[in-house]
Amino acid sequence: MVNWEKVNPDNAVDPLPLPFSIIDEVIEEILEAVGDQVDLIEKKKRCPEYEFALPEARASFFVQVPGRIACAFVEPRGTARMALGTSEGEALLVDSRKGEVVAHAHPFPQLEPVTCVSICSETAYQDVFAGPGIDPPALPVPQMKLFAGGVTTPKILVYNIQKESFGVVLKPACAIHLPEAEETERPVIEQLHTRGVIGGVWVLALLPDKTVRVYLTPLGEPDLDEEANVVLDTPIAEGDEDDEEGEDEDGGPAEEFANALQVNTAMYSFSLTQLAPMRHLPMPELDTITLTVFSPRPRDGAYGMGVSAGQVPTLCFASSVESNAILAHFIPSPAPLVAPTGLELDELLMKEIPPHGLLPDPETKQLQPRRRWSMPAKTSAVAVAPNGGIFAVGGCQGSLALVNTAAGPSLRTMLPGHYGAINALTFHRDKILVSVGADCFVHQYCMQTDTLLARHLSSPPPEPVVVLGASACQAMSLAMTLDSEGSLRLWDIKRGCKIARMTCESSPQEPKTTETAEDKDGEGTTPKPVIKLEQDETPKLLLSTASSFCAICMSMGAEDPAIEGDPETPEDGADGAEASPGGEEGDAGAQEQDRSWLVFFDQVSVLKKLFPTLAPKGDLTKAFEALSKEELSKLQPQGVPSTMEKAVALSKKKPPEDPTRALQTAKAKDRTRLTSRGRSGKLDTSNIMIAKLTAENLRKFAAAQAAQQEAVGGAKKASSFGSGGFARSATLKTADSKKADEAITPHGVPRNWQVSVRKQLRKGLSGKDTRQARIQKRLDQLKKEVGGE
Repeated sequence: MVNWEKVNPDNAVDPLPLPFSIIDEVIEEILEAVGDQVDLIEKKKRCPEYEFALPEARASFFVQVPGRIACAFVEPRGTARMALGTSEGEALLVDSRKGEVVAHAHPFPQLEPVTCVSICSETAYQDVFAGPGIDPPALPVPQMKLFAGGVTTPKILVYNIQKESFGVVLKPACAIHLPEAEETERPVIEQLHTRGVIGGVWVLALLPDKTVRVYLTPLGEPDLDEEANVVLDTPIAEGDEDDEEGEDEDGGPAEEFANALQVNTAMYSFSLTQLAPMRHLPMPELDTITLTVFSPRPRDGAYGMGVSAGQVPTLCFASSVESNAILAHFIPSPAPLVAPTGLELDELLMKEIPPHGLLPDPETKQLQPRRRWSMPAKTSAVAVAPNGGIFAVGGCQGSLALVNTAAGPSLRTMLPGHYGAINALTFHRDKILVSVGADCFVHQYCMQTDTLLARHLSSPPPEPVVVLGASACQAMSLAMTLDSEGSLRLWDIKRGCKIARMTCESSPQEPKTTETAEDKDGEGTTPKPVIKLEQDETPKLLLSTASSFCAICMSMGAEDPAIEGDPETPEDGADGAEASPGGEEGDAGAQEQDRSWLVFFDQVSVLKKLFPTLAPKGDLTKAFEALSKEELSKLQPQGVPSTMEKAVALSKKKPPEDPTRALQTAKAKDRTRLTSRGRSGKLDTSNIMIAKLTAENLRKFAAAQAAQQEAVGGAKKASSFGSGGFARSATLKTADSKKADEAITPHGVPRNWQVSVRKQLRKGLSGKDTRQARIQKRLDQLKKEVGGE
């Protein structure tokens, strides 16, 4: 007898000669090292930095703007209103909730481009002291105002944003006259900033002579009429119709600001000469200067709310990318309305109360900077918190400084910055600061502890791109970044992680589940087409409103000659002197080229698509803010598993059952099942094994039938074709039943063969001749053959 021993197959192979065995070991070590490196690379690629499982979200809606967008403005406290200025000479007011232009105006003649716009809504009228124990009359809230500045017209035109029964309109309110510019190559105004205070609106204009003029714009008389927005039926004088829709001599719109309030004198003025890095160095160029205008306010307060709000000065911080100096100017709040001094009591009582909303022409005063800081490097980005309490400064070498402005401008701290220049800064309320840099990283800082919360790459390695812009939402803990390739990323700045990649394409409209009556009649709304921008129409600017993020997309075509200051530069796509400026083809080509898009990403809609199981019926904002980082990671969709993970998961599963074995098991169960009649009286023969009708099978069948009849004792007559031929009596519980089974078993004849034989007999005898004689004849022949054998 041979004794077998189990041997390892690897050891059973004959050992290789000495040189080949060494080579084999080296190859095995190389393969193991390569496998480890592959596993390490695969593990790195599946980390969040590689955006392995990062979903993609599409834009919510689009707004097409004719021409190029020259300027854009969003209120710092995060409202749903936006103001735009275009190269076609339009000043637009956009509602980001509806995604449409709600009002527009052409401020300047001859379609002069609008290069500066601003909105101000945080203002209040001054209360007039009426006497001891007498409450002043309640005054309405002043109307919101839109400010627009052009290229050549030395004016800042102010509109009242007024709601009418048919919509929103822009009505002329005030005109601010600027000094004539000496240099004709540059616009008459470089930057425009506004800030509301009690009694007026501060308007700061940066002029080409590198000075800043501060104007106090009156609010206008309060409208106490309850039916203020109702047009009265007044008689029209002769010539009024022509003047109402007429044009001036230059071909522009009519002088609608002729009867409006006029502001000719600035209240304050200051120069930016101290912005130079050192005394012997020249002042930075005008294009590199950035003004930041804000006012510190209480944490939960607003302008015009309470007495202390009117005592807070307005701050103007000036910086430049060519200088490391920062200037801080203080603009005092307007003085309250008081009676002149030196009057007798009778003269004081006879003095008339000054009208609300009107201001006298002041005398211009020169302001000097209150503070001047020298940063470690040139300033590359600045930002201020919405409440005005913190001013952040980013340097070109990655330094990041915080300036405390609530208790007086003072350097607060220096934060760990970037390895490259800081390109953009943005605040989420007064809690989180988001910074993006040339090192392709996005940082998030906590303003309560002055610490770094999170640090992530903006795009997947190994070649991440530089981040150019960032914007944070004030209603939710969300932020969006823009890189040099035009890619957008959505960030969760509360939990410090990426949420999705954003694409400037519209979502396809979902199909309707029910058909309405309008659809049957053919009058239903047509499905919106999928909008996809051209390849050169990439995002250039990123803004944030109270309800959505807005990406301004424009092509990289030729700039407007009026904006660039080169009137002889032809536009791209034109044929020079051969092109007809008034031709239809030329106008169509210019219209196709000079267009801009406002791409809106509604925050609630984006979160619903990314996390459909998060608060399907409740408040999505509260549910999202209450999530933890672990819960958020579970809600995020998981990526496609790797080959290794698929193999591991497959090894844990049970192998599928052998189909041959399953068939044998099913047949064994069918053999033990007794046939029974259904309710219809037919035999259920779906699982019955059919026996062949041969002489040998019939002989076995007869022997089994005889053994069963003998066991029963003749109590029941055996019949080859009876329905109870194979049925065993219920009282058969003696040794006779075992004898009958033993008689059946050796022949290998199943108990249900009787049914099979009957079925085949009926099938074989069926035909045209079905008479009883033929059947009886066939049965007699079968009996003779069985008896003879």
